[in-house]
Amino acid sequence: MAAPFALPHFVRDETALATVLLTIKLVGCPHCRKTGMLIGHGFLRGYAERSSEVLVRGRRIFCSNRGRQRGCGRTFSVKLTTVLAGFVVRTLTLWFFASSVLAGLTRRAAWLREGALSLSSGYRLWRRLRAAQSTLRVQLCREAPAPVSRAPDPLAQLFEHLGVVVGARAVGGDLLEAFQSHVQRGVLER
Repeated sequence: MAAPFALPHFVRDETALATVLLTIKLVGCPHCRKTGMLIGHGFLRGYAERSSEVLVRGRRIFCSNRGRQRGCGRTFSVKLTTVLAGFVVRTLTLWFFASSVLAGLTRRAAWLREGALSLSSGYRLWRRLRAAQSTLRVQLCREAPAPVSRAPDPLAQLFEHLGVVVGARAVGGDLLEAFQSHVQRGVLER
């Protein structure tokens, strides 16, 4: 029997994370599809961008196979929409960084302007964003056709398409966060 609804991969804030925890018994495991086996398995924590403060980045969910439970024993995560998986940097920083580069700044100058982490992190994020473009385009084309664009840079065209699809949902101009919230897929996933 199918679960009544699926758990989100991304939620907006810690209150929504708490709500997810209240509903997990009604949801089937994304791996084995068994309902009633999911339990909270701790927080995902990570450092803040500009300090050594440890912040909540999401929750881990465990499909219990302990005792007489029939779950598969696997875990998965529900993350905050501002989180970039595998990076300390948040979506808003990546958005401003990429927008600054598209506006004419060098990658080095744009990253130093954001003041986050080392320069090599900025270059690594840039490569990951460029590599994820085709996956992002596929997801966006499922939502709406690409707008006609005069921008010569493919990333600028992608950002225009992002604006069409999730522009009204963007909080503070962060289209990458709005994308993760709307599509329930990470920006840098391939």
